[in-house]
Amino acid sequence: MIYRIKMKILYSGYHNPNFITITEYVEKAILQLGDEIETYDYRQHTIPYRISERIPFLYRWDMNKLNRGLIKCVDRFKPDILLVNWGGTFYPETISEIRRRFNVTTINWLIDFPGGPGVLDAAIKVVPSYDYFFAQSTDALEVHEKHGNKGGMWLNAACDPDIHKPMELTEGEKEKYGSDICFVGSMYPERVELFETLTDFDLGIWGPGWKNLNTDSPLKKHIRGGSVTPDIWVKIYNASKIVINYMGSYGREADEDKIYQASPRVFETLGCGSFQIVDGKRDVSTLFNSGEHLVCFKKIGEARKLVEYYLHHPQERKEIAQKGHNEILAKHTYVHRIEELLKAIGKF
Repeated sequence: MIYRIKMKILYSGYHNPNFITITEYVEKAILQLGDEIETYDYRQHTIPYRISERIPFLYRWDMNKLNRGLIKCVDRFKPDILLVNWGGTFYPETISEIRRRFNVTTINWLIDFPGGPGVLDAAIKVVPSYDYFFAQSTDALEVHEKHGNKGGMWLNAACDPDIHKPMELTEGEKEKYGSDICFVGSMYPERVELFETLTDFDLGIWGPGWKNLNTDSPLKKHIRGGSVTPDIWVKIYNASKIVINYMGSYGREADEDKIYQASPRVFETLGCGSFQIVDGKRDVSTLFNSGEHLVCFKKIGEARKLVEYYLHHPQERKEIAQKGHNEILAKHTYVHRIEELLKAIGKF
């Protein structure tokens, strides 16, 4: 048995009242490893952001208050580690002051790359103020290195096996959520292009933006719902024969091949024990073997051929799904990720 000193970790993420975020997964993983944790929400605005962003002096006041609050929290809690998931509201000067005044190791784990407008630029500026930084994708590391932020480490997403898991569904749930092929995610043009090639199958789509499809789109009849919470899409994955995860370019006007990440849904689908067809981004192919843990495609036309084949080969689907599930539980839970992070900085 490996013994190590219990640590105090001040973790900064954000809680969304409408659904579970990575914050809850990381909090639980830290506790499962036996460490003490306190969470400082980097979005706990005193003034709603939708108001303050339009009034500069209110925005500055609110941001200053958030940053002072973080320093006070470090002073009171006296953590060994400050772990921040992105934390775009923290000034580089705040992190530098914490490093200077307190005996604390500062870490930024960048998630959701590249993020919305301005997020990448902000991340490039804030990362150098931390002792260590990790990124969820290798393309993020390349971009940061290009801008002089060297020494970053890859720490990809994962699953929470207490939530992303195989489950027995009622007949009513199977009927409500089941289909031969499912997709859960936002509408982007390249996703429309892919799924319009699959409209002659039993296809179910959930996610933001799909209600805005052109009225003549053949996909209209396949839209089963808008945004869904994890407890619902876990049922969708369990009820479907094939889960398609298509990351594409995330709606960016960029060379699709430059986006390498394995999105969290890849891990969460495998956690559910579901059979998955996914576009073969570099990070996906590095972590998993196509045909063993999941099945990858490179071009949109290949996806249809794979769907046709695996719908007619249920035993192969079952075997691949089981191997993928075993691989996830062995290597890709959030407990594994926090262990990897702590080992990388010499704290485990």
